Amino acid sequence: MQRQTVFIHIKQGGEGLIQLPKKSFIASPRARAKSKKLSIDLNEVTGSGPSGRIIEEDVIFFYNNTDSEGLSPTVENRKITPLAKKIAIVENLDLNAMQGSVINGKITSKVIRDALNRKNSTQYKVTDTFPLEVNKKPLTGIRRTIANRMSASKRDIPHVTLTVKTEATQLVKYRSEINEQLNGRVKVSFTDLLVKIAAECLRQNPLINISLIDNEIIYHNDINVGIAVALDEGLVVPVVKSPDKMSIEDIALDRRDIVSKARNGKLKPSHLQNGRFTISNLGMYEVDAFTPIINPPETAILGVGRIIDDVIVENGTLRFGKTLVLSLSFDHRVIDGAPAASFLEKVKRLIEDPVKIENTV
Repeated sequence: MQRQTVFIHIKQGGEGLIQLPKKSFIASPRARAKSKKLSIDLNEVTGSGPSGRIIEEDVIFFYNNTDSEGLSPTVENRKITPLAKKIAIVENLDLNAMQGSVINGKITSKVIRDALNRKNSTQYKVTDTFPLEVNKKPLTGIRRTIANRMSASKRDIPHVTLTVKTEATQLVKYRSEINEQLNGRVKVSFTDLLVKIAAECLRQNPLINISLIDNEIIYHNDINVGIAVALDEGLVVPVVKSPDKMSIEDIALDRRDIVSKARNGKLKPSHLQNGRFTISNLGMYEVDAFTPIINPPETAILGVGRIIDDVIVENGTLRFGKTLVLSLSFDHRVIDGAPAASFLEKVKRLIEDPVKIENTV
């Protein structure tokens, strides 16, 4: 180990100069490797580990706070941006082996990121055979389309999700009464009722019934609600057109028709076009709540969880009832939190008192 002579000024009846040898340092193997790579003298580094042990983080801290003194001569004489230097240290990249940009030879953050991409692509490249036989299938067709759309949605749209728990006791009762009245002509689902409720709330909240296309906000006069349908090949969203002008029975008939077409591969492009808002109901899978992904160019989507038996507090007393969780994801580029919350509150109120939707046709 290296030893170094240091001088310490102390007052002892007058200023004197006392020469003391600095105690040998203790450093972890990772700290030694890092200091060697960065050409840092560990005698200059203060340890923060047990018993003053120098750890790797101490070397990195020293390097980041000592200008170019901790750089090796090779790196010190090269052009490197501060951000690039910090990324290289965190990612444990050797700056001496790095090639700068073609234009001026400077090592920039882009050069560092490109090196990381090459490193990661090599790291995750499969060169060995799998221990067990596996089936591999290319990402094509509808699955590839879904993957591209979902990736674009999450990448380009700043999603914000509002979640609320609402009582569904009256909704369950209302659905049962309607199906009894229809006498088997069609079976109304909870999704049918939610389509009708969403349509009425979109009519009352035009700031939600919008699309963002080519940096233009489109305020729609028509109301069309998509229904997420799970298929073996992936997810499709057929659209119920103008449910705000339809009876619940007609919505149920239309929904039954388009869902059947979706499952039998008979959907036409027109069935999937001009959606303004989407409902994704995972209640049948016993999901309580989730964060739905927006279906562009739409700007909002409602996720619906399962209906459960629950204890409800009302006016200081407890009673049993039904509840469900609603999750509204919206595009924060064009929809603010207040109108989104107002929309969700109206949906909640109509679920709690669904009889009111009878007067909205």
